[in-house]
Amino acid sequence: MAISKRGIYDNPIKSPFNFEKYDSDLERKMMEKLEHDPIVIKWMKRHGISIPWVDGQKHQRRYSPDFLVEFSDGRIVLIEVKDPSRIDSDDVKRKRKAAELWCQKRGIEYVLMTIKE
Repeated sequence: MAISKRGIYDNPIKSPFNFEKYDSDLERKMMEKLEHDPIVIKWMKRHGISIPWVDGQKHQRRYSPDFLVEFSDGRIVLIEVKDPSRIDSDDVKRKRKAAELWCQKRGIEYVLMTIKE
């Protein structure tokens, strides 16, 4: 799978923007999934959320999860899409922990997922 494929997703119906940029084929596929999911009301990649986290060398970093999604049952979810080979990396685990705490304080969910071809 082409991980680093970048591009523009034109004219999404469920995003408030007339286009969204993707940084990988996984992100593009997630955009398509969100667009066609009947329980998704709204999604966006350009949500402006930036979560602080600390890397393995103890450096302070900022992390922007891939998608902010609103579902028909009222749930608000931050979704991060990763290639299966990267799910268990140390940095992904650190980002996930920081994002889960950030979301918990705000009453929203965090989901780390991958998409199969």
